[in-house]
Amino acid sequence: MINKPLEGVKVIDLTYFVAGPGTARILADWGADVIKVEPSFGDPARKTGATMSMPAICEESNMFYSTYNMNKRGLCLDLKNPKGLKIMDDLLKEANVLVTSYRTGALKRLNLDYDTLKEKHPHLIWAQINGFGDLGPAKDNPGFDTVAFWARSGVMIDTAEKDTSPINPLIGFGDSSTACSLAGGISAALYHQLKTGMGQKVMVSLFAQAIWGASSEIASTQFGDEYPKSRKNAIAPDINSYKCKDGNWIFLSILEHERYFPILCEVFGRPDLLNEKFTTTIDAKKNAPELIEILDGEFIKYTRPEILDMLTKADIAHERVQHIKEVLTDAQAIENNYIHEFTTRNGEKTMMAMTPIKFGNIEVNIISDAPLIGEHSDEILRELGYDDKLIEKLLDEKVIVITK
Repeated sequence: MINKPLEGVKVIDLTYFVAGPGTARILADWGADVIKVEPSFGDPARKTGATMSMPAICEESNMFYSTYNMNKRGLCLDLKNPKGLKIMDDLLKEANVLVTSYRTGALKRLNLDYDTLKEKHPHLIWAQINGFGDLGPAKDNPGFDTVAFWARSGVMIDTAEKDTSPINPLIGFGDSSTACSLAGGISAALYHQLKTGMGQKVMVSLFAQAIWGASSEIASTQFGDEYPKSRKNAIAPDINSYKCKDGNWIFLSILEHERYFPILCEVFGRPDLLNEKFTTTIDAKKNAPELIEILDGEFIKYTRPEILDMLTKADIAHERVQHIKEVLTDAQAIENNYIHEFTTRNGEKTMMAMTPIKFGNIEVNIISDAPLIGEHSDEILRELGYDDKLIEKLLDEKVIVITK
């Protein structure tokens, strides 16, 4: 049985692209009633999949958009029209949460900023995801994850191989992790709301998320640790990638050098490496280039399946270095429902990443595909008490859009 800890919670989703919609998707998976509010032209992320070789046909198959917007209901509103803002206000009266990724200036122009709404709706949790935070010289800058999460944080260049160009970051990677943080913050605010009846402001930025992700390096670089690194002089010789005979790669991750390095030497039949150059963590790091070259020579003697078997039997932490495409058939991902087969509106079956947090079981909560623009406008307005006549009038005036 699917566990829905947020059942009964109503969330208004005023977001676009990935980080904000991803937050609301997580809340929807946890059981919240999430209403996605869009303008008539829709969330621009409806077209993003086309740049990544995916179909982006809203009516049939839109894998990119579905990933971050499934399990929601869709309402199309013209928020520049006072009647559209009135409908939004009616929604917020009944909602527990407003989650938004609109920039603060735009929200102020719509009177949907925190200071305005906390006076009108003190019960409301107002949750915002932005690029760089609320203060400082970059607070009003546009903040996609490529610039705010990857570039400014140092992650883009310091995770690259030394003396090469910055990495070409994965689209949505920073957004998705930041969405998890905001969903967690909203959950804490819901607990406070349950106890007190009061809402509050919940904030997270892509820049903050990246800095927290690099928190170990924020500490270490103050003490002489330098980035970017080369695999020929890695953080440690046994925390490094190694190429196998068949051209595939293994990542070795020995965090307790004194404990496991002797076992690694035994695996490769190299007791001679247990000498004053390599036996302690400090000595191995000091002589890292030499030891890495030696280990390169050992790994290259075996195919990846052979190495996997040898290291697994020795209980040494390691993993194959896979391409993302290989995860689509990875039994570990499939059996835990980290990825799951999904059927689009046109009947196409695809493998889709699922939100990561589970409650008591691994069942997948897929209720519906991402909504069409305004797909549930009629249904939602009727729940607010709007009758046929008023809905027709709003349609005629283009305050709302209803898509069937």
